[in-house]
Amino acid sequence: MRIGRVMVSLVFVCLAISGCAADPERQGAYMENYRSYLMKTDPGVIAPPAPGSEKEKAAIENFRAFYEIFSEERIRGRIGGLYAPNAYFRDGFREVQGIEAITAYFISSTEAVHACTFDIQDVAVHEGNYYFRWIMHLTLKRNREKPIQAVGMSHVRFDAQGYITFHQDYWDTGIIYEQAPVLGRIITWIRGRI
Repeated sequence: MRIGRVMVSLVFVCLAISGCAADPERQGAYMENYRSYLMKTDPGVIAPPAPGSEKEKAAIENFRAFYEIFSEERIRGRIGGLYAPNAYFRDGFREVQGIEAITAYFISSTEAVHACTFDIQDVAVHEGNYYFRWIMHLTLKRNREKPIQAVGMSHVRFDAQGYITFHQDYWDTGIIYEQAPVLGRIITWIRGRI
């Protein structure tokens, strides 16, 4: 019993250090930013491509092609053709705004990666909101013999020219933490107990 409490305490300490256990004020700002960018990029404020238009088809295909292979080379070569200068991006790890910050975040996220691809399963569109359902195939440099797969979804909004203005990813980021040598065992143990 005591070992269990120590392990749970260790997990919370690790999560706090990594920034995942945000304080309420920080979490409030995080949600406020999310809501703010939802309003700023609302299809009533920033018109998306016309439904069924060549611009819309190109925007969807651009997204698919960009994420087909997620690598530093692909990011540097193609990000300017996909994201608007003031775009907003958020996932389970970070929230960034502006193409320079998005580029820096994406490139930093590839540093530990041997290979990463996104297999987009389907796309749903509703009133200027685009939902891309995907499977991520990820192989880390330190653990090439154990590839990871994760199911996720991206909520995206495009402007009339087909550039992304808003991008929110939803997926289980815990699978990344499970790969850490000590923390991974603890998280796996906790998931088994819940």
